[in-house]
Amino acid sequence: AEAPIPSNVSPAPRRRSQPMADPTPAAHSADESARNVPKRYIFNQADMEHFRHSPARKELLSFVSTMGCGLTSDVANQSTPPGGYHSRNPLEKLTPALASLHGSLSCMSSTWMDPNHDGIPPDLDAKARFGNPEFRTWHARLVERSYGIVRCLMDCHVKYSSFDPEGDDMNVDGLTIEQILKECSEQGYSVASNEGHARWQRKKSSAQSSPNQEDIVAELRAYLHDSFGHPIRIDYGTGHESSFVVFLLSLCKIGCFRWGGANKNKQCKGGDNKNKSNPPPEAIGRASLPLFHAYLGVTRGLQKDYMLEPAGSHGVWGLDDYHCVPFYLGACQMMAREQWQKNQQSKTKAGNGEEEEEQSSDNGTEDGKTDRSPDNPYLPETTLVTDRSAPIDTHEDNVDHWTPSIIHDRPVLEAHRPTYLYLSCIHFIQQIKPNVPFFESSPMLNDISHLGSWSKVSSGLLRLYEGEVLDKMPVVQHFVFGKIFSANWSPSRKTPLEAPKKTFINGPMGEECIAPWAYDDGSGRPGGDGGDGSVRRGPAPNVYPGGMPPTRAPWAK
Repeated sequence: AEAPIPSNVSPAPRRRSQPMADPTPAAHSADESARNVPKRYIFNQADMEHFRHSPARKELLSFVSTMGCGLTSDVANQSTPPGGYHSRNPLEKLTPALASLHGSLSCMSSTWMDPNHDGIPPDLDAKARFGNPEFRTWHARLVERSYGIVRCLMDCHVKYSSFDPEGDDMNVDGLTIEQILKECSEQGYSVASNEGHARWQRKKSSAQSSPNQEDIVAELRAYLHDSFGHPIRIDYGTGHESSFVVFLLSLCKIGCFRWGGANKNKQCKGGDNKNKSNPPPEAIGRASLPLFHAYLGVTRGLQKDYMLEPAGSHGVWGLDDYHCVPFYLGACQMMAREQWQKNQQSKTKAGNGEEEEEQSSDNGTEDGKTDRSPDNPYLPETTLVTDRSAPIDTHEDNVDHWTPSIIHDRPVLEAHRPTYLYLSCIHFIQQIKPNVPFFESSPMLNDISHLGSWSKVSSGLLRLYEGEVLDKMPVVQHFVFGKIFSANWSPSRKTPLEAPKKTFINGPMGEECIAPWAYDDGSGRPGGDGGDGSVRRGPAPNVYPGGMPPTRAPWAK
């Protein structure tokens, strides 16, 4: 984080293309300050230890794990490879609320950066390797329209709360499931566009919207704002990606991952007796794919057009400098295909006895007991955990079998990246780094490609997310907590730290300024205060910081 310039230092002006605008509109900040907006709880190592043992961290990791496990469940009963996502019909596995969110994300990726649709193109005159300043304007638009985006998806959820897709094919209005999802998606697209967002702004009376609903909207908006990068630092990383996961987790907790009618007097599939309000893992997993495809459509545009800097130490916590969760979900999707292929091969073997024996050995441990996921509130008690170290028995002549090394096959990437999330992530890396060998641009992914099965890849990526994202304070210190995603400890600071409104290179009038230590006159006091109250604007002549002259390079004259 950038430190503010001390008040006793007068900056040396230097021309800058344009002053930085406040990324948060005042019209929204005044209204939100009166509500219980989520706030930071992690400021030091003591707070970090509380988070490591908190229900919030456990719940977030369980939700990510469930998204992956939901993609690999019920594979044996499918007659075709379980892709889980169809780019031509992305709304198929969504609910009305999630279809609305998908429509909003689609609008953000297709129009918000397109100058032909009143978008915000990058400033081509900006002289910076990373971080185009126009991203701040883009983020200000997100803050402005996020209320309508969240309000629209909640209204879609409430509107069809009595509709049961597992019962009748039609609801009271005579609409099919496909028509309902298309309608909600179009509403979500409209509310994120220039034409439709105005009517969703906060002009509703208290009779139309309860205080509790407004508190939920305010909390969801805070998570959404942090999901696309930081407007001051102009960076993006796995912490922002995790904020989007928190946003989805919050939607799941308020029931948006289930159709309204399916929540009434019904039990989650798979025998989930502990959490009857939670959707089945299949619903969470299959909904995560189209949502992350749409989300990546936005973030990849931001990364390419605005050149967002990788957060942290240049992407040390991301496989492609920015992301981690899409690789895990993509690996689980490929693992489902792997398991389906193994089941298909077992069916071709002669003898039902051999087949039954093989299936029993796959679904249990050595002592015959079921291997279950330990204490995951989003997984039913009967959910099996795949033996991730089991070797995959394949035929050499089976051309459809894809090992992790398939990522080096360019034709496969081009043909199947719209369906398989892992292949899409690899293709994007090769697209933005076209002239760099893959083993140099992505050494970790290159090493992963040498593993023998996708099950090992998925289990390793989940451990990577837990250890290198959720257990790293530089990443999670920016998490905010509210009532839905809550913290169970008291933070070390009563008044939260405020992020600086200007970057390090910004002076009061937008000029570039000299670093504070450049004003040291040898007295040891910042700002060149020699003790007489005067402040020097620049280094004193023939006086060097620390009292020693700087060394010169041998070639300097």
